[in-house]
Amino acid sequence: KPGLNIKENKSDFINIMLDFKNEIVDNLNKNIYANDIDKLRSGYKGKLGKERFKEYLVKKITLHIIFKYIFVRMMSEGEKLVSPKLNNEGIAGWNEMTKNYRGDYLMLFKIACEDLRRNKETNEFFEPCIYDNYMDKLEHGIFNKRDNNCLEKLMGFDFGTFDPNTAVSLFDNLYPSEEREILQTFLEESKITTYLLESLGLL
Repeated sequence: KPGLNIKENKSDFINIMLDFKNEIVDNLNKNIYANDIDKLRSGYKGKLGKERFKEYLVKKITLHIIFKYIFVRMMSEGEKLVSPKLNNEGIAGWNEMTKNYRGDYLMLFKIACEDLRRNKETNEFFEPCIYDNYMDKLEHGIFNKRDNNCLEKLMGFDFGTFDPNTAVSLFDNLYPSEEREILQTFLEESKITTYLLESLGLL
């Protein structure tokens, strides 16, 4: 069956995406430890305390993952560059193909990212960067099959209907302008974040 039209279900869609973002933030806050912070903070000592550094790091990792997810869905359902992985059709196929990994959507997400890394049109956005090192911290909970899973709610939407106006509203909600001013120059660039924001004139 065709997926839900994003433009026609704009507020529901944005709310689920914001829930997804908040779940990732909560998960990373629990799973990023002091030694993760100390390794990265050397250039920021005297500028940012540990708590503030961790807050910025968690936000930047979260945005990187969320924007990768959005781009994967856009490229597979809108541009048809790769086969769909994370919509109804893709997850149904994954469930048929794998018995042992049926509920493991993180593996499916990584496969989708790897498909786009191998594609010459999109590979620069999927070259590994520092924020990808934290993806495995999302293994339990968010990217696993469970009740009230945001990924399962999102798989019912058709990202071929993700229009620019909804994208601007969503990105403004996910990454408000006051945060962009602080986070865009923090640590390492997330190329996918920069690209999507620039493509909508938000940077």
